[in-house]
Amino acid sequence: MEKETFDAIVIGAGHNGMALSTYLGKSGWRVLVVERRLEEGGGLSTEHYTRPGFLHNLHSNYHTFVGLCPVYDDLELIGEDGVSYVQPPVQMGSIYEDGTALTIHTDMEKTHASMSRFSTKDADTFMRLYKEVKGFQDLMISTLMYAPPIDVNDITRALSTWKLEQRTEFFRAQLRGMSINDFLNKHFENEKIKAMLAFHAGVCGYYTDLVGLAISFPFMLGKIDNWQISLGGSHRLAHVLWRQMRRNNVTLLPASPVEKILVEGGQAKGVLLTDGREYYADKLVASSVDLNQTFNKFLSPEDVPEETQKIVSEYKYQDGSLFSVHLALHKIPTYKAASFDPDINKAWVLNIGYESLADFENDWKAIRNNQPPEHPRLNVAVNSMFDPTDAPDDKATGLIRVFAPYEIGEQGSGGWESIKDVYMHRCIRKWQEYCEDFTYDDILQAKPYTPLDISSKLTNMVRGDWMVGQIADNNLLSNRPDAKMSQYRTPVKGLYLCGSCTHPHGFITFGPGYNALQVIADDFDLEKWWVDI
Repeated sequence: MEKETFDAIVIGAGHNGMALSTYLGKSGWRVLVVERRLEEGGGLSTEHYTRPGFLHNLHSNYHTFVGLCPVYDDLELIGEDGVSYVQPPVQMGSIYEDGTALTIHTDMEKTHASMSRFSTKDADTFMRLYKEVKGFQDLMISTLMYAPPIDVNDITRALSTWKLEQRTEFFRAQLRGMSINDFLNKHFENEKIKAMLAFHAGVCGYYTDLVGLAISFPFMLGKIDNWQISLGGSHRLAHVLWRQMRRNNVTLLPASPVEKILVEGGQAKGVLLTDGREYYADKLVASSVDLNQTFNKFLSPEDVPEETQKIVSEYKYQDGSLFSVHLALHKIPTYKAASFDPDINKAWVLNIGYESLADFENDWKAIRNNQPPEHPRLNVAVNSMFDPTDAPDDKATGLIRVFAPYEIGEQGSGGWESIKDVYMHRCIRKWQEYCEDFTYDDILQAKPYTPLDISSKLTNMVRGDWMVGQIADNNLLSNRPDAKMSQYRTPVKGLYLCGSCTHPHGFITFGPGYNALQVIADDFDLEKWWVDI
């Protein structure tokens, strides 16, 4: 029987694998993408999780790199037949126990005014920080996000060589030795403002007490006003990617789990699927899944150097995950704190419960002890405020998320099955405390989604880790997932990594797939027709 051969085979049809395959297809290659699940998109998952007509984003809900990431333009993902985004004017908000509220706007003057009600000094500091970051944003995006990673020591030397510290207030080499909490305590005085900014970091997947992460924090604050919602659900972006794959002659095989990466003479040559089908690649195989699957499951031990086996076995994932509650609602809730700031009723990404940096530290401690925070502090979003298509008329879709451990005490991850309903109602009651006239009668249905559910649905997210690898000083940039594989090549010739275990990390950044493309283009002398950033 004749072997079916392609130029490249991509394992996994998440957003990174789909993007990489489309670029290669548009470059004239024959590309095959094999996906374990029936549905493409990975974390771009939108389902009728509670009731028919209510669209729930089970994983990716917030897209913060729209307008910053080159992939959207290169692959024409936004436009007449692409995905439509809405950028809510009131991006974020915090509601505090004393009835006050703080709001983050796309109009930074309004953000300044909101912060000034708590601290004029901090509001002024934030504006200086925001403007400084915006001045370097293009440089940071092109060098730190959408290019193969450089060593953090080189960044430190560059700061010195360019005398950048003499021209900036906030960018310092010393940030490498600071946590986000340290940074906030150094530059800000008001606990509520610090909590709002730390919440932004937490939702982006950064634990605020880990030393070394302050180096990324200024850049992160530069996109605090770029939270965007995909109309019709995040899965719309997956549909658009699939359409562009088809237009560029990429073949997608859903419900096609990989059994083994075929290696001949030390080189990756194809894949064997669990149903016995074999496909071959003349040029390369690229894996967009996690390290464990790629090296421990898909490759034979004899094909993986001992050093690499050790790296994979010691690779660390995030300390915790997310516990979510998806709700079908009769109405959009409003808040008591609107008497202080009416704009809180217009805010999309809400913090309910974090009042100080100490609250974050207490939750991180509980999570590391495999205990859900006793008093859940919430991230709340009601997408129906901005997307009329995600619920039936006069109804709404709601989302509550809580930072939570993957395992529950000695029960392990299975412990969630016995407490998920109790914890769900605890989260709902917490939300209701801050709302005006919002009772269980206003909820058609509520349904929990646990860290165990995350890892069961998307095996790529080991231990429910949606960042697919710990966000820590020793696992960023040229150390992610380690120094040798950070450039997307692996010790197995012809096998590349293009998933979120590589730089920059998880979230809908497209960075891993885009950066792997640059390396592949160099290795195979591909013409770089895409926009040079």
